[in-house]
Amino acid sequence: KPEDKINVVKYFQSRNLVTGMCGDGGNDCGGLRAAHAGLALSDAEASMVSPFATGRDGKSLMTVVDLIREGRACLATNIATFQYFIVYAFTLTSIRTILALHGALSLGEYVWVTMDIGIGMVMIWTMTLSKPTKELCHYRPTATLLGPRTLSAIFFPYVTAMIMLFAALGVLWSKDWYVELKPITDIHLLPSLWMLRGDNYDSGVGAITLFLALVNTAYVNTYGGTFRRNIITNIGVNVMYALFLFGLGWMLLSPPNQFNCVYRVNCDSQESQAARDLTVLALFSAGGVGGCFLGPQVKIWQEEMQPAMPPGKYWLPNTTTACMPPGHDTTPLTSPEISQFGCVGPNNCFSWPLRWQLLGIFLAYIVVNHMFTKLFLQG
Repeated sequence: KPEDKINVVKYFQSRNLVTGMCGDGGNDCGGLRAAHAGLALSDAEASMVSPFATGRDGKSLMTVVDLIREGRACLATNIATFQYFIVYAFTLTSIRTILALHGALSLGEYVWVTMDIGIGMVMIWTMTLSKPTKELCHYRPTATLLGPRTLSAIFFPYVTAMIMLFAALGVLWSKDWYVELKPITDIHLLPSLWMLRGDNYDSGVGAITLFLALVNTAYVNTYGGTFRRNIITNIGVNVMYALFLFGLGWMLLSPPNQFNCVYRVNCDSQESQAARDLTVLALFSAGGVGGCFLGPQVKIWQEEMQPAMPPGKYWLPNTTTACMPPGHDTTPLTSPEISQFGCVGPNNCFSWPLRWQLLGIFLAYIVVNHMFTKLFLQG
């Protein structure tokens, strides 16, 4: 009887058991609705009340196995995306806090856009495209958010990201050409120019570090194994990973260009102004794309211009004078104090020795996290 089926389902549930039921007729509807997972083996009444229905393989009970495989893969993906977003929260907050405490610094405006849309939406969506394995494993994935596996998958990439950041900043600070910039006090940056608080060496290193930590964490959390197919079969996440790694490598190793200046990394004033040709990005920019680059070298010009300024006013580069001091005896544009490492005007360009050292640090971070996921988390 239909009532008996409902009573049996509720009996198992009263014993704290996750209960599933299969049925193919109208008299199974009550039990299918009462069960935690109801699978209708019919296209009739039962399929209307059941969360799951199948018409495959002659409405075979073997589709129960498919349901469990899909459910376990879905649970593994949910835990993976949870781990990513916790790492995202810790890493972003830490880097923002470190930069703010160091000199009231920030990141370029399009760093935030790319981080939230390019990585947080598009790449995380590709993580969910992983399909279940073809065979059902004899155990289920962890569902606890505070278990040792989940916590280790969160804290290891976070801790190694902080080590990567401090190692990169330490190498940067050791260079004799490095100039510390506190934009609010050193060049009297106006509050309306908040988006230019990323025009310095420290923020350039922070931007690459943040991008790499988030992209790599998303990728290693998509590894296949017991419940999901090999990551190679997920074309979307591989394409996104390759694109981001190429973009980060380009920003680190290329000479100043418009792409770099969108993110305020390895950028100079000349290419920053040229970025206005990126019409759509310049249109939605709050002032960084297509404007002057207010790197640490601006301080030299500002101090030289100060005698000609009214009391309490400070000169800042603007595009009406091509970001140059207007008609005064100031340090020449070609001087090494202003232009260096192939960059023209105020910049945050890295020397080649620093670029190779940073590349080594970043590659070490990638390898260590891949090995941790593959050898420790997956055994």
